[in-house]
Amino acid sequence: MPQRRIRTRASSLGAFKWNRQSKAKAAVLFAAFLCAVALFAQSAFRIASGSTIEAELLSLGFPLLYSAAGSSEEAQEPPSEAELPSPIRIDRVDIDAGVSESVRIELLRVEESETPDTPVDLSGSAPRILIYHTHTTEAYFPTSQYDYTPTSAWRTEDNTMNIVTVGERLAELLRDRYGISVIHDTTDHEPPKLSTAYSRSVETMEKYKEEYPSITMFIDVHRDAYGNDPQEVTDYITIDGKEVARMMFVVGTGEGATGTGFGEKPDFTANYALAKRITEYLSGIDEQLMRNIRVKTGRYNQHISNQCLLVEVGHNANTLEQALNAVEYLAEAIARVGGIDSAVETGASPVESALPLTP
Repeated sequence: MPQRRIRTRASSLGAFKWNRQSKAKAAVLFAAFLCAVALFAQSAFRIASGSTIEAELLSLGFPLLYSAAGSSEEAQEPPSEAELPSPIRIDRVDIDAGVSESVRIELLRVEESETPDTPVDLSGSAPRILIYHTHTTEAYFPTSQYDYTPTSAWRTEDNTMNIVTVGERLAELLRDRYGISVIHDTTDHEPPKLSTAYSRSVETMEKYKEEYPSITMFIDVHRDAYGNDPQEVTDYITIDGKEVARMMFVVGTGEGATGTGFGEKPDFTANYALAKRITEYLSGIDEQLMRNIRVKTGRYNQHISNQCLLVEVGHNANTLEQALNAVEYLAEAIARVGGIDSAVETGASPVESALPLTP
């Protein structure tokens, strides 16, 4: 008589556990599959909306596929680390090494966009622009016309000879020529310590933002540094017979130098898009008028608005006259981007400036 197999309770429980584990694994795999499908579908939609295959492959974490997608040649050996398309580079933009790959991808999408996400409207009688100076005493290469007594290297507290007079000229042009309502603040934010000036200029920005909610654009006007001790005037262009300093925009991502970043980060894509539009307009006047946009990990108080500009008007190897000539074109570009062609369009009444007009 054949022996009967007796199924024990233990073996039944083992089979049950195995079936349950298998179902759980299957569920996890199915969920992962759905997530992958969703990611690829989202990328496909963005490609259809104007993005590139390369940017989407990078956003999905496939640098090797990015490299393959950008090449029409036959399959080759995998590229070395030095050959991988990282970090992303953008034409006419200098991106600091600490800027993350995800930020670079967002900037690349701004480059590919044909229409700005943030409209700029500088019309109306209420104040629309605040011009201020985080580094208030920055000065230029002295000349016989604009000679000054330095208070420290390449700095003077004489506001008729430093960056403040450049800001005042910009404000004057925007008001008188284009009818834009502008406030120019001349507060010295440098004391007691230059390295903490941004902590004081943000208080100025917040004060005006609260008092004048109509202000949408904040322009921090600086003078860049060409070197510690330039010996001659250099790095300028000539337009219509006038010497003109070259300019540059700085855009902060808020990631911070150590990667920890700031608690409140700027809308760097909107700020970058605005700087890009103005840069492109000015490059249309003369392709050498603008230096490359500089993208850095700092914040530079650009979290206050999605229309924050930090502009370097020349450097300390330029003269004050060259800087004053440069803001003629900067004012025009700001007005054009803001939809203003002439003062007649707005009927704006000028806001009182904090500094008498300079020669």
